[in-house]
Amino acid sequence: MIDISIIKCLADNYSYLIRDRKTNIVGVIDPSEFSPVDLEIKKTYKKLDFVLNTHHHHDHVGGNIDLKKKYNSKIVCSSYDKKRIPGADIVKNDGDEFCLGSISFKVMHIPGHTLGHIAFYSLKANIIF
Repeated sequence: MIDISIIKCLADNYSYLIRDRKTNIVGVIDPSEFSPVDLEIKKTYKKLDFVLNTHHHHDHVGGNIDLKKKYNSKIVCSSYDKKRIPGADIVKNDGDEFCLGSISFKVMHIPGHTLGHIAFYSLKANIIF
């Protein structure tokens, strides 16, 4: 179904490298910085199809541009944050669906931490980011 690797970033953040086993599509959630994420990608899948951002703070998007350049990844974000997310390609609204291969995520607008904060929820994979 889904493989998840937890990547320690900065002093106290984590990014999540995810892969759909069925289609081999790979994504990363909130890449705080390029180097540790790139290192994990090199050790595991050798590719990155999508970057999923939950909100615009630098400690969640700091690796976006370098990852996009190296892997030609598409960056997914909230429509509220499209002008604040570096490299935004795919814009989602509350209730929209995003598919990472065969894994469907429901996009949930959850303002509070930031106005444009979103979560990615997969009922099938029983996980929320």
